[in-house]
Amino acid sequence: MALVNHAKKEINAKIVYFGAAQAGKATNLNFIFKKLKPDFRGQFKSMNVQGSKMLFFDFLPSGQGKLNDYAVRFHIYTVQGDVPQDSTWKMVLKGVDGVVFVADASSARQTENHTSLERLQTCLRGHGLSTDALPIIVQCNKSDLADAVSTAEMQQSFGLGGGAFMKAAAGTGEGVLECLFTLVKMVLKRLRESGLELAGEAVEGTATEAEEVAGEQSIPAPIVVLPAAESSAAGSEETPSENAASSVEILEGVHLTADGHLQVPLSIRCGNMTRRMVLNLAVSLEAE
Repeated sequence: MALVNHAKKEINAKIVYFGAAQAGKATNLNFIFKKLKPDFRGQFKSMNVQGSKMLFFDFLPSGQGKLNDYAVRFHIYTVQGDVPQDSTWKMVLKGVDGVVFVADASSARQTENHTSLERLQTCLRGHGLSTDALPIIVQCNKSDLADAVSTAEMQQSFGLGGGAFMKAAAGTGEGVLECLFTLVKMVLKRLRESGLELAGEAVEGTATEAEEVAGEQSIPAPIVVLPAAESSAAGSEETPSENAASSVEILEGVHLTADGHLQVPLSIRCGNMTRRMVLNLAVSLEAE
């Protein structure tokens, strides 16, 4: 689910590259990162998560992909290689807005593709999502191999009615950006139609060509930003009395960000005033 930063007038959307080991997920991200213009992309980062290596970066097309006067920043994630634990993928898929399912087109890897797709569907169900409702691209990667299964055959075999199937060869870059930009447009369309509230106004506007960011910067790792603090007290100059009772309540939505910060939404009440804010804690994860 896209998150809104009202202070920066940004919408943060999340794209996850999912697939079996050796299907080409990390190869996709490496190629995309190199081809995005430095002015529009963030640092390529990695993080060890439950014994697996998560890769991620973000990009913000300059003047592109706006909804009303809010820019859309896309955060791209994957987990490299084999991922033993479903909980790792489930964590990465939390809040996802679109998925590129990287399927190995070689004939010998079709069983792994189907197993991985079932895994994706299971992890999405854990978040109340499905491949039918979520924007999804099935990237038929390694389509340049001699034994590659055709895109039409893979589409028939997978049976994903709502997904778009596209040929690619991540090793050479063929079709990689096309897959990403097609999904970006799908996510923008879904956001536009979702009625996402932006400073009291519904999302409007038309998706523009994200391809203009292609070419070859560094933006920090994604941070979940909650809406600006709100006060329930009437009048901006009202202050609590010195002896007013105070309380602190931890709200739903405690979140561990990709760069190791624990964000805890709080509701702080003092007398007749209530403030909402986010407590940011630096978390260091070390193996025993």
